[in-house]
Amino acid sequence: VSTQSTGEINFFIGHMECIVQSCIDFLGEHIVPSCLDAHSLWFRILVNYLLLSVGGIFFYLLFSSCSFFYFYKWKREIYYPKTLPSDISLQIKTEIGIAVKSIPLMAILMCPFTVLVQLGYSKMYYNVQDYGILYMILCVPMYLAVTDMLIYFIHRSLHWGILYKYIHKLHHTYRYTTPFSSHAFHPVDGWAQGVPYYIFTFFFPIHHVLFLLLFVFVNFWTISIHDQVDFFANTWVLNSTGHHTVHHTDFKFNYGQYFTFWDRLCGTYREGSQTHNFVEGTVVLDAQKED
Repeated sequence: VSTQSTGEINFFIGHMECIVQSCIDFLGEHIVPSCLDAHSLWFRILVNYLLLSVGGIFFYLLFSSCSFFYFYKWKREIYYPKTLPSDISLQIKTEIGIAVKSIPLMAILMCPFTVLVQLGYSKMYYNVQDYGILYMILCVPMYLAVTDMLIYFIHRSLHWGILYKYIHKLHHTYRYTTPFSSHAFHPVDGWAQGVPYYIFTFFFPIHHVLFLLLFVFVNFWTISIHDQVDFFANTWVLNSTGHHTVHHTDFKFNYGQYFTFWDRLCGTYREGSQTHNFVEGTVVLDAQKED
Protein backbone atom coordinates (compact mmCIF):
# COMPACT_ATOMS: atom_id res chain seq x y z
CA VAL A 1 0.00 0.00 0.00
CA SER A 2 1.46 3.39 -0.99
CA THR A 3 2.46 6.07 1.50
CA GLN A 4 -0.14 8.39 -0.04
CA SER A 5 -2.92 5.79 0.42
CA THR A 6 -1.86 5.20 4.01
CA GLY A 7 -1.94 8.92 4.68
CA GLU A 8 -5.43 9.25 3.18
CA ILE A 9 -6.76 6.36 5.27
CA ASN A 10 -5.21 7.79 8.43
CA PHE A 11 -6.70 11.21 7.57
CA PHE A 12 -10.17 9.66 7.16
CA ILE A 13 -9.89 7.62 10.35
CA GLY A 14 -8.68 10.67 12.27
CA HIS A 15 -11.80 12.58 11.25
CA MET A 16 -14.05 9.63 12.16
CA GLU A 17 -12.42 9.46 15.60
CA CYS A 18 -13.04 13.20 16.07
CA ILE A 19 -16.71 12.76 15.18
CA VAL A 20 -17.16 9.86 17.63
CA GLN A 21 -15.33 11.73 20.41
CA SER A 22 -17.39 14.87 19.74
CA CYS A 23 -20.60 12.86 20.17
CA ILE A 24 -19.36 11.48 23.48
CA ASP A 25 -18.30 14.95 24.67
CA PHE A 26 -21.66 16.42 23.68
CA LEU A 27 -23.53 13.71 25.59
CA GLY A 28 -21.33 14.29 28.61
CA GLU A 29 -21.84 18.07 28.60
CA HIS A 30 -25.48 18.49 27.54
CA ILE A 31 -27.43 15.23 27.83
CA VAL A 32 -26.07 13.21 30.73
CA PRO A 33 -27.04 14.48 34.22
CA SER A 34 -24.22 16.38 35.93
CA CYS A 35 -24.41 14.03 38.92
CA LEU A 36 -22.85 11.28 36.81
CA ASP A 37 -19.07 11.08 36.62
CA ALA A 38 -18.03 11.07 32.95
CA HIS A 39 -15.49 8.34 33.76
CA SER A 40 -17.83 6.10 35.75
CA LEU A 41 -19.19 2.75 34.65
CA TRP A 42 -22.77 4.07 34.77
CA PHE A 43 -21.83 6.90 32.43
CA ARG A 44 -20.37 4.40 29.96
CA ILE A 45 -23.48 2.26 30.17
CA LEU A 46 -25.77 5.25 29.62
CA VAL A 47 -23.77 6.59 26.66
CA ASN A 48 -23.61 3.16 25.06
CA TYR A 49 -27.32 2.65 25.54
CA LEU A 50 -28.14 6.00 23.95
CA LEU A 51 -25.85 5.33 20.99
CA LEU A 52 -27.25 1.84 20.44
CA SER A 53 -30.92 2.74 20.82
CA VAL A 54 -31.01 6.17 19.19
CA GLY A 55 -28.43 5.22 16.56
CA GLY A 56 -30.20 1.95 15.83
CA ILE A 57 -33.56 3.64 15.29
CA PHE A 58 -31.93 6.42 13.24
CA PHE A 59 -30.14 4.07 10.82
CA TYR A 60 -33.19 1.81 10.58
CA LEU A 61 -35.57 4.63 9.67
CA LEU A 62 -33.01 6.38 7.43
CA PHE A 63 -31.98 3.41 5.30
CA SER A 64 -35.44 1.82 5.26
CA SER A 65 -37.03 5.08 4.15
CA CYS A 66 -34.40 5.59 1.43
CA SER A 67 -35.02 2.11 0.08
CA PHE A 68 -38.79 2.49 0.34
CA PHE A 69 -39.00 5.86 -1.39
CA TYR A 70 -36.60 4.90 -4.17
CA PHE A 71 -37.91 1.42 -5.03
CA TYR A 72 -41.54 1.68 -3.93
CA LYS A 73 -42.34 5.32 -4.71
CA TRP A 74 -39.98 7.06 -7.13
CA LYS A 75 -39.25 3.98 -9.29
CA ARG A 76 -42.47 2.18 -8.41
CA GLU A 77 -43.31 1.13 -11.97
CA ILE A 78 -40.00 -0.69 -12.26
CA TYR A 79 -39.27 -2.06 -8.80
CA TYR A 80 -42.49 -2.41 -6.82
CA PRO A 81 -42.82 -6.12 -5.91
CA LYS A 82 -45.77 -7.89 -7.50
CA THR A 83 -46.04 -9.99 -4.36
CA LEU A 84 -47.28 -6.99 -2.37
CA PRO A 85 -50.74 -5.36 -2.53
CA SER A 86 -50.90 -1.79 -3.82
CA ASP A 87 -51.55 -0.42 -0.33
CA ILE A 88 -49.06 -1.62 2.30
CA SER A 89 -49.51 1.26 4.74
CA LEU A 90 -50.83 -1.03 7.50
CA GLN A 91 -47.94 -3.46 7.05
CA ILE A 92 -45.38 -0.66 7.20
CA LYS A 93 -47.01 0.86 10.27
CA THR A 94 -46.95 -2.53 12.00
CA GLU A 95 -43.32 -3.21 11.10
CA ILE A 96 -42.11 0.23 12.21
CA GLY A 97 -44.04 -0.18 15.45
CA ILE A 98 -42.36 -3.52 16.17
CA ALA A 99 -38.89 -2.18 15.36
CA VAL A 100 -39.13 1.09 17.27
CA LYS A 101 -40.39 -0.73 20.37
CA SER A 102 -37.79 -3.50 20.13
CA ILE A 103 -34.58 -1.60 19.32
CA PRO A 104 -34.36 0.17 22.72
CA LEU A 105 -34.78 -3.21 24.44
CA MET A 106 -32.18 -4.80 22.15
CA ALA A 107 -29.85 -1.98 23.22
CA ILE A 108 -30.19 -2.98 26.88
CA LEU A 109 -29.17 -6.56 26.04
CA MET A 110 -26.27 -5.39 23.88
CA CYS A 111 -24.85 -2.85 26.35
CA PRO A 112 -22.71 -5.31 28.38
CA PHE A 113 -20.81 -6.26 25.23
CA THR A 114 -20.18 -2.69 24.10
CA VAL A 115 -19.04 -1.68 27.60
CA LEU A 116 -16.66 -4.65 27.78
CA VAL A 117 -15.21 -3.57 24.45
CA GLN A 118 -14.71 -0.02 25.72
CA LEU A 119 -13.08 -1.27 28.92
CA GLY A 120 -10.46 -3.07 26.83
CA TYR A 121 -11.55 -6.68 27.20
CA SER A 122 -11.85 -7.22 23.44
CA LYS A 123 -9.20 -7.21 20.72
CA MET A 124 -10.47 -3.95 19.22
CA TYR A 125 -7.59 -1.57 18.53
CA TYR A 126 -7.29 2.15 17.83
CA ASN A 127 -4.05 2.62 15.90
CA VAL A 128 -3.88 1.52 12.26
CA GLN A 129 -0.14 0.90 12.55
CA ASP A 130 -0.71 -1.82 15.17
CA TYR A 131 -1.66 -4.33 12.46
CA GLY A 132 -1.14 -2.39 9.25
CA ILE A 133 -3.34 -1.45 6.32
CA LEU A 134 -3.24 -4.91 4.70
CA TYR A 135 -4.67 -6.60 7.79
CA MET A 136 -7.33 -3.89 8.05
CA ILE A 137 -8.41 -4.64 4.47
CA LEU A 138 -8.38 -8.42 5.00
CA CYS A 139 -10.36 -7.95 8.20
CA VAL A 140 -13.47 -7.04 6.18
CA PRO A 141 -14.02 -10.42 4.46
CA MET A 142 -12.93 -12.19 7.66
CA TYR A 143 -15.51 -10.24 9.66
CA LEU A 144 -18.27 -11.04 7.17
CA ALA A 145 -17.33 -14.74 6.96
CA VAL A 146 -17.15 -15.30 10.73
CA THR A 147 -20.33 -13.41 11.56
CA ASP A 148 -22.17 -15.06 8.67
CA MET A 149 -21.30 -18.47 10.12
CA LEU A 150 -22.47 -17.53 13.62
CA ILE A 151 -25.68 -15.93 12.37
CA TYR A 152 -26.50 -18.93 10.19
CA PHE A 153 -26.59 -21.32 13.16
CA ILE A 154 -28.27 -18.81 15.47
CA HIS A 155 -30.90 -18.01 12.85
CA ARG A 156 -31.50 -21.67 12.13
CA SER A 157 -31.91 -22.44 15.83
CA LEU A 158 -34.50 -19.65 16.07
CA HIS A 159 -36.68 -21.69 13.73
CA TRP A 160 -36.90 -24.54 16.23
CA GLY A 161 -40.19 -25.10 18.06
CA ILE A 162 -40.54 -22.89 21.11
CA LEU A 163 -37.83 -20.44 19.99
CA TYR A 164 -39.72 -19.77 16.78
CA LYS A 165 -43.13 -19.56 18.44
CA TYR A 166 -42.17 -17.07 21.15
CA ILE A 167 -39.19 -15.20 19.69
CA HIS A 168 -38.65 -15.38 15.94
CA LYS A 169 -42.22 -15.64 14.67
CA LEU A 170 -42.71 -11.91 15.17
CA HIS A 171 -40.21 -11.23 12.40
CA HIS A 172 -42.29 -13.45 10.11
CA THR A 173 -45.50 -11.51 10.73
CA TYR A 174 -45.76 -10.87 6.97
CA ARG A 175 -44.82 -13.45 4.36
CA TYR A 176 -43.72 -10.83 1.85
CA THR A 177 -41.35 -8.26 3.25
CA THR A 178 -40.63 -4.56 2.82
CA PRO A 179 -37.54 -2.52 3.80
CA PHE A 180 -39.22 -1.85 7.14
CA SER A 181 -39.38 -5.60 7.89
CA SER A 182 -35.61 -5.62 8.35
CA HIS A 183 -35.49 -4.67 12.04
CA ALA A 184 -38.98 -5.81 13.04
CA PHE A 185 -37.67 -8.34 15.56
CA HIS A 186 -38.47 -9.53 19.04
CA PRO A 187 -35.77 -7.89 21.24
CA VAL A 188 -34.15 -11.25 22.07
CA ASP A 189 -34.18 -12.20 18.39
CA GLY A 190 -32.52 -8.94 17.36
CA TRP A 191 -29.94 -9.31 20.12
CA ALA A 192 -29.16 -12.93 19.24
CA GLN A 193 -28.53 -12.08 15.59
CA GLY A 194 -26.66 -8.88 16.45
CA VAL A 195 -24.31 -10.09 19.18
CA PRO A 196 -22.05 -12.07 16.77
CA TYR A 197 -20.65 -8.74 15.55
CA TYR A 198 -19.38 -8.04 19.06
CA ILE A 199 -18.29 -11.63 19.67
CA PHE A 200 -15.98 -11.21 16.68
CA THR A 201 -14.09 -8.43 18.48
CA PHE A 202 -13.19 -10.73 21.38
CA PHE A 203 -11.42 -13.21 19.09
CA PHE A 204 -10.08 -11.11 16.21
CA PRO A 205 -8.41 -7.68 16.20
CA ILE A 206 -10.46 -5.05 14.40
CA HIS A 207 -9.95 -1.28 14.17
CA HIS A 208 -12.70 0.60 15.99
CA VAL A 209 -13.54 2.87 13.03
CA LEU A 210 -13.71 -0.11 10.67
CA PHE A 211 -16.07 -1.77 13.15
CA LEU A 212 -18.26 1.35 13.11
CA LEU A 213 -18.33 1.44 9.31
CA LEU A 214 -19.18 -2.25 9.14
CA PHE A 215 -21.98 -1.65 11.65
CA VAL A 216 -23.48 0.86 9.23
CA PHE A 217 -23.01 -1.58 6.34
CA VAL A 218 -24.71 -4.38 8.31
CA ASN A 219 -27.77 -2.18 8.82
CA PHE A 220 -27.83 -1.29 5.13
CA TRP A 221 -27.46 -4.94 4.07
CA THR A 222 -30.17 -6.14 6.44
CA ILE A 223 -32.58 -3.64 4.94
CA SER A 224 -31.59 -4.44 1.36
CA ILE A 225 -32.32 -8.17 1.66
CA HIS A 226 -35.88 -7.41 2.77
CA ASP A 227 -36.93 -5.04 -0.04
CA GLN A 228 -37.63 -7.87 -2.56
CA VAL A 229 -35.58 -6.09 -5.24
CA ASP A 230 -32.83 -8.49 -6.30
CA PHE A 231 -29.90 -7.77 -8.60
CA PHE A 232 -27.53 -10.59 -7.62
CA ALA A 233 -29.40 -13.88 -7.13
CA ASN A 234 -27.52 -15.39 -10.07
CA THR A 235 -24.21 -15.09 -8.23
CA TRP A 236 -23.08 -18.32 -6.59
CA VAL A 237 -21.82 -16.91 -3.31
CA LEU A 238 -24.10 -14.07 -2.18
CA ASN A 239 -27.18 -14.57 -0.06
CA SER A 240 -29.02 -11.89 -1.96
CA THR A 241 -32.48 -10.40 -1.59
CA GLY A 242 -33.98 -13.14 -3.74
CA HIS A 243 -32.57 -15.83 -1.46
CA HIS A 244 -33.87 -14.11 1.66
CA THR A 245 -37.28 -13.64 0.07
CA VAL A 246 -37.40 -17.43 -0.28
CA HIS A 247 -36.62 -17.69 3.43
CA HIS A 248 -39.67 -15.60 4.28
CA THR A 249 -41.98 -17.46 1.91
CA ASP A 250 -40.71 -20.93 2.83
CA PHE A 251 -39.24 -20.84 6.33
CA LYS A 252 -37.00 -23.93 6.01
CA PHE A 253 -34.40 -22.47 3.66
CA ASN A 254 -31.71 -19.79 3.31
CA TYR A 255 -30.73 -18.90 6.86
CA GLY A 256 -27.47 -17.18 5.85
CA GLN A 257 -26.88 -13.46 6.21
CA TYR A 258 -24.31 -12.61 3.52
CA PHE A 259 -23.33 -15.85 1.82
CA THR A 260 -24.89 -19.13 0.72
CA PHE A 261 -21.98 -21.35 1.85
CA TRP A 262 -23.50 -22.69 5.07
CA ASP A 263 -26.92 -23.19 3.49
CA ARG A 264 -25.33 -25.20 0.69
CA LEU A 265 -23.17 -27.21 3.12
CA CYS A 266 -26.01 -27.95 5.55
CA GLY A 267 -28.69 -28.72 2.97
CA THR A 268 -30.87 -25.66 3.59
CA TYR A 269 -30.15 -23.85 0.33
CA ARG A 270 -32.85 -22.95 -2.14
CA GLU A 271 -32.21 -20.86 -5.22
CA GLY A 272 -33.52 -17.30 -5.23
CA SER A 273 -34.85 -15.29 -8.14
CA GLN A 274 -33.15 -12.25 -9.60
CA THR A 275 -35.83 -9.62 -10.21
CA HIS A 276 -33.86 -6.91 -12.02
CA ASN A 277 -30.69 -6.34 -14.01
CA PHE A 278 -28.29 -4.18 -12.01
CA VAL A 279 -26.90 -2.01 -14.83
CA GLU A 280 -30.06 -1.41 -16.85
CA GLY A 281 -32.49 -1.62 -13.93
CA THR A 282 -34.81 -3.61 -16.17
CA VAL A 283 -37.16 -6.32 -14.95
CA VAL A 284 -36.07 -9.92 -15.35
CA LEU A 285 -38.99 -11.68 -16.97
CA ASP A 286 -40.94 -14.12 -14.79
CA ALA A 287 -38.80 -13.28 -11.77
CA GLN A 288 -41.66 -11.81 -9.79
CA LYS A 289 -44.76 -13.93 -9.71
CA GLU A 290 -48.04 -13.74 -7.94
CA ASP A 291 -48.29 -16.21 -5.10
